[in-house]
Amino acid sequence: MYDLLIRQGLIVDGSGNAPFVGDVAVVDAKIAAVAPHIEGEAARIIDAQGLVIAPGFIDSHSHSDQGILLGPDGYNMLEQGITTQIAGQCGTGPVPAYPGLFEGVRQQYGEEKVRELEQKCSSFAAFMEAVQQLDLGVNIAFYASQGNIRGAVMGFRMGDANAEETEAMKKLMGDAMEAGFLGFTTGLIYAPSIYAGTTELVELAKVAHSYGGNYASHIRGEGCKVKEAMLEAIHIGEASGIPVIISHLKVKGRQYEGESVNMLKIIDDYNAKGVTVWAEQYPYLASATSLISQIPPQFAEGGNAKLIERMQDPAIRKEMERCVFEDWENFESNIYGAGYEGILITEAYQTPQYVGRYIAEIAETEGKHPFDTICDIITANNGVVHCNYFSQNESDMLRIIAHPRVMGGCDASNYQNHQDPERQGGGHPRGTSTMVRRLELIRDHQLLPIEESIRRITSLAAEVAHLEGIGLLREGMYADICVFDYEHLKANSDYVHPFRKNEGIEYVVVGGKVAVEKGSFNGTKNGRVLKRAGVK
Repeated sequence: MYDLLIRQGLIVDGSGNAPFVGDVAVVDAKIAAVAPHIEGEAARIIDAQGLVIAPGFIDSHSHSDQGILLGPDGYNMLEQGITTQIAGQCGTGPVPAYPGLFEGVRQQYGEEKVRELEQKCSSFAAFMEAVQQLDLGVNIAFYASQGNIRGAVMGFRMGDANAEETEAMKKLMGDAMEAGFLGFTTGLIYAPSIYAGTTELVELAKVAHSYGGNYASHIRGEGCKVKEAMLEAIHIGEASGIPVIISHLKVKGRQYEGESVNMLKIIDDYNAKGVTVWAEQYPYLASATSLISQIPPQFAEGGNAKLIERMQDPAIRKEMERCVFEDWENFESNIYGAGYEGILITEAYQTPQYVGRYIAEIAETEGKHPFDTICDIITANNGVVHCNYFSQNESDMLRIIAHPRVMGGCDASNYQNHQDPERQGGGHPRGTSTMVRRLELIRDHQLLPIEESIRRITSLAAEVAHLEGIGLLREGMYADICVFDYEHLKANSDYVHPFRKNEGIEYVVVGGKVAVEKGSFNGTKNGRVLKRAGVK
C-alpha cells in the first residue's frame, strides 16, 4: 500500500521533458512510482485532475539561515510551493559568529538568546549540528558566508589580509566544506564582506573549489558598475576554476534600462569559453536590505556601532551624504539609486511608527532633511532598520527571467511569526510570493513553456547546488512535490500588503508528508538539512 497517491494531474517532472497526465505514488518519504496510471491502494489519495504535479520548488537564494535557530516553521515558503531553500547568501549569515552580529536578536529576544546563538554559531560544524536538531518545515542547505569568515578573522577592518589572516580564513573555508556547506558567498556591498579584495576571494575560491563547491556573489555594483562587478565575479571563477553564480541578477537604475542585454551576453560568452557562470533572480522591481548597509563602507570601519557613533557628528553626517550622491561610482548606494522618495521602511523595532512610510514623507512631516531622517532612524534602532528600494524596470526583469542560465530565488527568509495577510507594510512581497509571481509572469508573458520554467526552479537548481535526491519526480527521489493550478496562479501580495496569500498552490508535500492543503500550511514539519553531494 502506498502512503500517498496523487492521481491524474499534468506531470511536469522537472527534467524539461514534455508533460503528461498521470499519477505519482509515495512510500516512506520517497517517490515509489510515476506513470500514466498506478494501481493500488493508498493511505491518502489526492485528486489532481486539472492541476499540475511538479517537484517542490527550490529557492536558490534564501536568507533563512539568519533566523533558522529561532525556530520558524517556513510557512511562507511552503505556501508558495518551496520545499527546499539554499541559504547563506550575500556573504552574510549567522556563522561563524563575531561581535555585534546578533544585534537584531538582542533587540527582539534579549541577551540570553544572543549568548545561546553565539555558542551554536561558534563554528560551521556546531551550527550544522544545531540546525539538524530542529523540526524544519522546509528542507535547507547552506553556503558559507564570506563576510562572517572575514569578520571572525579581521573584524570590520578595511585593507588586505596579511598571510596569517588569509590562512586563517582559508582554514575556516575548509571547515565549512568539511561540514557539508555548498561553497561560499559574498555580499560586496556589505561590510565586512566588501572589504575583501579580488585576490583574497580567489584564495577562498580555490579552497571551496577543491571540495567541489560553488561561489555565489552579490556583486559590487548593480547599476552603472554592473558589468565591471560581474567581470570581477567571473574572474574569480576563471582564476580558481570554481563555478560562479551571480546573485539576484538585476539592472539597478531606471536610466540603465536595456543593460541586461549586455549582461546576459557576458554570461553566454564566458560559458562558451569554458567558465561556468549561472545567475538567479527575484521577479520584483524593488530590492530590500538593511538601511545601515547603504551608508558608504568607509564609515563602517570598526563595525556598525562605530558607524552610528560617527553619524552623531554633523560634519561627518554631511560627508556621508556627499559620498552617497557624489561618489556613487565608488559605492552605488540604494539611497542614491532609489532616492529619498523611493525608500520604504519595512522594519524598525524601536520606531514602529515609521514602518510602511517613505523617507521623503517622514522628513517632510518632521521638518528634517531626508538624510538626517535616515541617520536618526538608524541611530534610534541601533542599526536594525530594513527598507524596500524602488529602482528597477520591468523589461530587464523579464529578459533576465527568460534566460536559460537563470534560476529563481526569493532573497527572503522564513517569517519568524505567522503574519496577518492584511497587515500593511512590514515586509517585501518576495517573502510570500516569489515563485508564484515568477510562474505567473512567465505564463502571462509567454516567456517559456511550463516544462522549462519548472526545470529552472527544480532540477536545474539542485544540479547547480550539487544537491542529490531532489528536484525531479522520479522513482527513488525524495517526495518533495507541489500540486498547483497553473492557469489560476496569482500572487496577491504587494508592497502595501506583502503578506497576502497566493492563489493556485493547492498541495505541497515535503518528504512524503502533506504540509500545505488548499493553499494553507497545516502545521506539518518534515524538512531536512541537506548537504553537498558526497557529504554525510
